Amino acid sequence: MAPALVRAEGALLEELFDQTYPLWGDGLSRRAYAQWNNAQEQTEWGRAHLRRLALVENGRVLASAKRYDLTLVIDGRQVPTVGVGAVFTPVPMRGRGFARAIIDALVDTARRDGAELALLFSEIGAAYYQRLGFTIVPVETAELMVLEKDGAPAMLVRAGEAADAEQVATIHARRAAGYRLSLAPSPDQVRYTLTKKRLFAGLDPSGRRTVEYFVAEEGHRAVAFVLLQITRGPGGRPDSWSLEACGDADPGGARVGAMLQTLIARAPAGVRPRIQGWWPGSLRPPQLTLTTRLPAGEVMMIKALNAGGEAPQLATGDVLFWHGDAF
Repeated sequence: MAPALVRAEGALLEELFDQTYPLWGDGLSRRAYAQWNNAQEQTEWGRAHLRRLALVENGRVLASAKRYDLTLVIDGRQVPTVGVGAVFTPVPMRGRGFARAIIDALVDTARRDGAELALLFSEIGAAYYQRLGFTIVPVETAELMVLEKDGAPAMLVRAGEAADAEQVATIHARRAAGYRLSLAPSPDQVRYTLTKKRLFAGLDPSGRRTVEYFVAEEGHRAVAFVLLQITRGPGGRPDSWSLEACGDADPGGARVGAMLQTLIARAPAGVRPRIQGWWPGSLRPPQLTLTTRLPAGEVMMIKALNAGGEAPQLATGDVLFWHGDAF
């Protein structure tokens, strides 16, 4: 019997959680790891756009992966895209080509559904996926130094809410117009990203992580936002702030810079945090000094799915993609 690509549910899904938990549990309990994954598929966006799949033959799991149905904007055109995440081969099945087999099967199914591009984030470097026809999307990581001022910055910042998702998606779309490649998140996807981050932090028994989401508003509308994942520094060492996403209706990004000034000013006598995140080339808030480099971890890669098609050749300044949207 030929291998079949099936949706992982019930006992099969629990088997996959058992297999993948040692690799991707990241401090969660096995139960919390399953809760976190299940909750993502139960969000409004996840129910329509996310599924975990398995390649199965005679009752054996050969490999597994996640499929994300996304929309990228490339050179001003919205392009249906399949995201490939969490590719995993059980130890006894490794070395037999099953990882490639599930990627091919997943991509072929998505192509028939209308996808024109495949997108993934590699934790093992680029070479393996380049052999499968994927090319690197150059995304920069930035270390952010915030210019501090005497006294509290004159910026009204409040906690972000689910109701802000419409404005946040609009802010993102306006910013994305200046780049050749970007994600086109719907309000539901904005809420999904926030829910995913908050759930993971909340389920971590160590309490070392928190997620903070803030907006600045004018006329009762969000005009800028920041999404931070904060990891507490042990033994008095600085906290690490991962800037998971941000946006500003102001092209220069001055509100984002002022928001970060405001958030740091909450603890004027504290040790200054280390702030870093994926960063789009042309965004330069005046309150920030940036040191950029190509990321050493996850590598963003794409592949054209149409016969004879080619993925766009991109430079670092062509791409707007936040770490919070990686999978």
